[in-house]
Amino acid sequence: MRAAVRPPVPSSARTPARRPAPPAPSADAVTELARRVREQAHDLVRRLPSADDAEALRRGAQLREQLDGLTAAVVGRACRGPRR
Repeated sequence: MRAAVRPPVPSSARTPARRPAPPAPSADAVTELARRVREQAHDLVRRLPSADDAEALRRGAQLREQLDGLTAAVVGRACRGPRR
């Protein structure tokens, strides 16, 4: 007894459609985000000697989230190339 042969599936049915990329953040938005991250870092350094462990960890986690956002914004702008 032979196994049933399935017809080939078109490649478009195998891969999901690509969504359009979100717009790249403006240079002003990236600059503002960088300024806020810098301010948070300075504030964290000033408060570390007197902050309790939980507060220092919370502020450090908050700063990391902001740095991740800044990194994503800069990479997003870089991947799109120069604006025309």
